[in-house]
Amino acid sequence: MVQTFIVMSRCVAKAGVGFLLLISAFGALAPERASAQGILSLEQDPRQMALDIFSGVNRGSPPETIALKITQLINAYRFRCTRVTDYQVFGARPNLIDIKVKCSGEPLFGVTVASNGYVAVFGGNGMVSPLDRRDALIYSFAADGRVESDSRITAGDAFDETVERLELGDQYNMMYVLAMFATLLAVVSAIALVWLKMWRHRKGKRRHHRGIKPMAKHAVAASSVIKDQLLKESTQISKKLFKHPSGVLIARGKKGKRRFFKSRFWATTYTLLGWRMFEAGAPDPIEMPEFEAPKAETIDELVNLS
Repeated sequence: MVQTFIVMSRCVAKAGVGFLLLISAFGALAPERASAQGILSLEQDPRQMALDIFSGVNRGSPPETIALKITQLINAYRFRCTRVTDYQVFGARPNLIDIKVKCSGEPLFGVTVASNGYVAVFGGNGMVSPLDRRDALIYSFAADGRVESDSRITAGDAFDETVERLELGDQYNMMYVLAMFATLLAVVSAIALVWLKMWRHRKGKRRHHRGIKPMAKHAVAASSVIKDQLLKESTQISKKLFKHPSGVLIARGKKGKRRFFKSRFWATTYTLLGWRMFEAGAPDPIEMPEFEAPKAETIDELVNLS
């Protein structure tokens, strides 16, 4: 009886040990089964890596830490990246960050991370444009993973690069600058010349009353009757331009007012734009018109008839 009890005890003990071994084996296989079902650990989850990179860039974390996270993220997407040699944050928005990444011996990758865990890895086939320090700061890393250099330039470096660019002879830029300078100089010179001629023209004329300014418009003393007589004696050049035998041009403006000019250019300008520049005095009519007594009851109406 005692021997039977001892045998049964040994069987129960062996069964308990077997059960414990079965439980431990199942526990060892559980992570692999979870990985096969898409449930990864926190360190291997690409979304968590994206959040770490996003927060690291915004908080100014060391570039070495960010580069290590980027390497892990690219490898998680089954791209080959042994180590990051350069990276550049070329697009930073409130909730989205775009990064260009150069892995050792590989074309450029593009990595996009967001504040909600969104992540995208693309490139590695030449589709990502080269790094350009005019877009953003570029971090370069040595073989041991430490920051070797960045693309910051000082005022001295900028001056040296400008001198080198000029010494290389960028003809297109130089021609463009010279053309712009010549155009600006020509416009300023033309304006100065026109105003100088106007000032001399006004200054050389006899002033009609005391206190007239040199640039003031010249008041032409000619009544409507005299202007009508001058038009009869003139030859029509165009619809609003007439030429008197004395050589003076009579131009009709937009409002129908008739002015006198010696230059056809300024006469045409007055007909088109209404500018009274370099205006001349009225010539003497060949035949004096017959004046009729104006029929006006008031002095104002008499003045308006002219």
